Amino acid sequence: MKISDKINTKTIVFPLQSTCKYDVLQELLNHCMSLDYLTSTEKLISYLDEKEKKMNPASGRGIAYHYNTSAEVDDMIAVLGISKEGIDYDASDGLSCNFILLILEPQSKKELHRHFINCFQDMINDISIKEKLLDASSDIEIEQIIKIWENRLSIDSELL
Repeated sequence: MKISDKINTKTIVFPLQSTCKYDVLQELLNHCMSLDYLTSTEKLISYLDEKEKKMNPASGRGIAYHYNTSAEVDDMIAVLGISKEGIDYDASDGLSCNFILLILEPQSKKELHRHFINCFQDMINDISIKEKLLDASSDIEIEQIIKIWENRLSIDSELL
């Protein structure tokens, strides 16, 4: 699975309108509803809030991950929100989060998100990619940056 299989112009929320972590999560879930992935967000927001009390979704370096299973999805979905200003997630490194990734997957396929997050981390740990994503001016440009990174990675893998 490639990142661009799940993150594309349809599933990129840019720029995020929300300025606090609670509103961001609702904004991303509302986006899922607008794409007809979900019919309601009330239960999911409650589950995700409970998870956050146990473990901060901020992983550091400006990234936060929200993950949960959902009876409403048949396949893993991912929505990426990007905030140029950053959102305070009380991250252990003190940095605001610019990249907020929401992943929902069916209860029958609880392991898909791990591979996806690993791929996303590989991409976002490339400082030049991170900077390009923050400098982007549209969801179309963000999608192109991701695809170019994937193509470069594919070529590099073929050379090995």
